[in-house]
Amino acid sequence: MTRRPPAAYDRAVNSSKTSYRLIREAYRLLKRKKFSEARLVLENVLTSGVGDIYVLLLLSVVYLYTDQFGRLARFLVKMRDLDPAFMPMVQMEAFLKLKSAGNAEEALRIYVELSAKYPADPHISRGRGLVAGAEDFSAFQKDARLRDFVDVPPPPGRLKKARRGVYTGTLGHRRIRIHGGAGTARRKTAFRIALVIFLAGLGGAGIWALARYGIPPLVERFRGAGNDRDAIDMVRLSGTEFDLVKSVRKETVPVYYRSAREMTADFDRSRTLIKNRQYNEALLILNGLYRSNVNFVVKEKAEFLIKFVVNQEERDFEEIPCGKVCASDYRYRGFAVRWKGSVEAVREKDRSTLIALAVDAPGGGAPCRADIYSSRPVPKLEKGSRVVVEGVIIDFPGKEKRPYVESRGIRTLR
Repeated sequence: MTRRPPAAYDRAVNSSKTSYRLIREAYRLLKRKKFSEARLVLENVLTSGVGDIYVLLLLSVVYLYTDQFGRLARFLVKMRDLDPAFMPMVQMEAFLKLKSAGNAEEALRIYVELSAKYPADPHISRGRGLVAGAEDFSAFQKDARLRDFVDVPPPPGRLKKARRGVYTGTLGHRRIRIHGGAGTARRKTAFRIALVIFLAGLGGAGIWALARYGIPPLVERFRGAGNDRDAIDMVRLSGTEFDLVKSVRKETVPVYYRSAREMTADFDRSRTLIKNRQYNEALLILNGLYRSNVNFVVKEKAEFLIKFVVNQEERDFEEIPCGKVCASDYRYRGFAVRWKGSVEAVREKDRSTLIALAVDAPGGGAPCRADIYSSRPVPKLEKGSRVVVEGVIIDFPGKEKRPYVESRGIRTLR
């Protein structure tokens, strides 16, 4: 039987020409959104000793699209060490800061400062214009696409041999060098060790919503974190992933940390609370971290833990006033709540149910309104029905910022 030739990412990379061909192949895979395959190809190239900044850039794009933010942070550090003025790296850092910015002013300040430093860069200018022109910053931030802010140029069309085992080419205004052959044994060993270090570090996981939520797809935002409690011990913070706390004005973020030590103490306390199944108490801290002046790596690790909590089936539901939740909505994503109220509208679609609920307020005050999503039909439910809902707050979408709750149980009152 004829054996098929090994795939590109199975073959040893033993020449500059092979490395170059694989780099071009990886770029084509990225354009076709085959990120997992592109990652395998590029990691094989990197392991072979080809550590050019362009290879690191392509891998950074892969890690961004596959939510491996810890690895992405390390590759950004490596690119900065190689060339602090490498524009795709500068653009990507700005894009990530935009994604984690607390408000429109903070995001615009990033691009205004970069425009002064790099006035001729079209992607920085475009980013500034897009941020300045955003009417709904929250929606704009979620919808922002990498290609609008970061230039990822294709590899050069051809290479020129400079000397044995070394080829050069032009990437935009930058020359790249690809090494290969027996003379690179020490480089290969060094990069193998570096790659092992890169891959050994646990990156922050989580979902970075690059598209606006749908209903009911909004619920799917939090799926995939799993229930493996050992993962909680693996999610740690270290001082190697940029400065953990950013210097910003206090009024630009709802939660402000004065030091990395203060922030790390809160992060570790949230992990302990999760282990003790005190999920709502942990979420108060984690949601605050996510909306604070910490860097994007910390935010993604907080997001991973938030997802972990949301995916827990056994939750203690608390009767927290809906008005209190809405007043500090950023604190209450993932909270398990028990609310009593009246059905104002009900709609069934594809055997799921969406309910507009007027939640009772303490002391007979004005009700607070929430949207309840049930993945199954709710029998005998109609406008005016009195119900008790137990569910998890997924988010506060739209301009009204009404709580969007995934139901874990709905009981009709007589």
